[in-house]
Amino acid sequence: MTIQVKQKAVNKDMQEEMVGVLTAISIVSKRLANRLSQLNEQNEMKGEKANEQNQTRS
Repeated sequence: MTIQVKQKAVNKDMQEEMVGVLTAISIVSKRLANRLSQLNEQNEMKGEKANEQNQTRS
């Protein structure tokens, strides 16, 4: 009977660890997505400025 109790405790600890790892992955993924979105916006702004400069030079 003590073996079953230990196995349940190990399984619970493992599940808690997996939840923590998945939560951390989710947080990092969200941060990366936000940074990519910001970079995309910056590149679009740079592209618009370049187009405006090219149009005034023409």
